[in-house]
Amino acid sequence: MELNKERKAYIEPQIKLHTVIIESLILAGSPPVNTTPTVLDPDEDDDDTNLVPEN
Repeated sequence: MELNKERKAYIEPQIKLHTVIIESLILAGSPPVNTTPTVLDPDEDDDDTNLVPEN
């Protein structure tokens, strides 16, 4: 009976498990902001209307 002298490497799979706790304060949202957002009208910007090709 012949023995197989060739060794085969076996890589054990590794599993990382991350548990998320629902009550965790790290996952809490931002605190309420006490400001009123406003929308400003856009100003006239004609700087990029006169484009010059680079080549």
